[in-house]
Amino acid sequence: MDNKKFTTGYGLFSTIVVTLIGINVFSYPRELAEAVGNDGWISIIISGFIALPLCYLIYKIMKNNSYNHFEEILETHFGKLLGKIIGLSFVVYNIIFTALGLRVFGEEIKLYLLERTPIEFLFLVTILVGSYLIRSEVDNLVKFNEIAFWLMFIPIGVVFVVCLYNVDFTNLLPVFDAKPISYITSLNTSINRFGGLVILFLILPLVKDQVNKKKAIRRGILFVTIFYLITFILAIATFGEKQVSTLLWPIVSMIGDINIPGSFVERWEGIFMSIWIIFYMTTFVNQYYFAADMAKRIFDLEDIKLGAAIIIPFTYLVALYPKSIKDVSEISSVMSLILFLINLILIPLVLLTLKPRKRRKDTNEKTQ
Repeated sequence: MDNKKFTTGYGLFSTIVVTLIGINVFSYPRELAEAVGNDGWISIIISGFIALPLCYLIYKIMKNNSYNHFEEILETHFGKLLGKIIGLSFVVYNIIFTALGLRVFGEEIKLYLLERTPIEFLFLVTILVGSYLIRSEVDNLVKFNEIAFWLMFIPIGVVFVVCLYNVDFTNLLPVFDAKPISYITSLNTSINRFGGLVILFLILPLVKDQVNKKKAIRRGILFVTIFYLITFILAIATFGEKQVSTLLWPIVSMIGDINIPGSFVERWEGIFMSIWIIFYMTTFVNQYYFAADMAKRIFDLEDIKLGAAIIIPFTYLVALYPKSIKDVSEISSVMSLILFLINLILIPLVLLTLKPRKRRKDTNEKTQ
């Protein structure tokens, strides 16, 4: 399966979208409102523009290396030992990303659905379900993404249309009211929402040669950026800047406040929570698969199941570490930014400029 190219343009597009848009999107409006007030939409647009060259950087690296497996590329450029160490940084990044998301997911499920269920049990069940989903080949993962895309965005699109019943778009005024430094600091929060771009290292080698990869990537980033814009604008238009900044999950509160006279649906948040589970599982499964696949290669394991088993305890412990949702936000704002800069900017730039060791060796042999 490693050398088989089966992914279509839609498979690449849907994988990007469902990996990037996780459950943290529903707390995104609060974080932006705290940073830049009504102008959070500006930070979202800027982040989208930043994400595009990062995607092109990853695409260029994979293309220059004949779309080989990412771990092979690291070893070719940095040597076997250093390549494996750098590969571990991507495993750590995905573990932290998924584990912090798991903590948020567990807190939300416990608050809205399973109040008396121990959060540790929710963690274990979620991790085990994710482990089961990645036991099969990666082509099944891509098919899962293609189906999940419609299961996620058709229902959430209907819910968002219904939310228009309560909005007041004058709440978005005034615009350009924040200090210039606020837009810069808000990028820390905003750009982290594109941290799932590491999935491109996994999926690009599997895309069919005839597919216009850059076009599919652009569409994916555009869709994600527009979706982030819609969630922010709806939240601010419904509650206003000050109230949004006090709500833990503004989008959940917005949907819970839907009250349409004569509607056949009384509790819209019930529908929303079922969609919410899919939003997290798609992000979790894709990044968990990438981490397990990298672990398999780094430790020379026979099966990805062993890589997944190695990751389970670390994911569980990291998810348990924060004492509260506030701690999750604080840890994420520091760790995610550092790992984002290392894994999505620094290492890719080095890979793009550093010549493979094999080529340097061949050159030396010729000169002798």
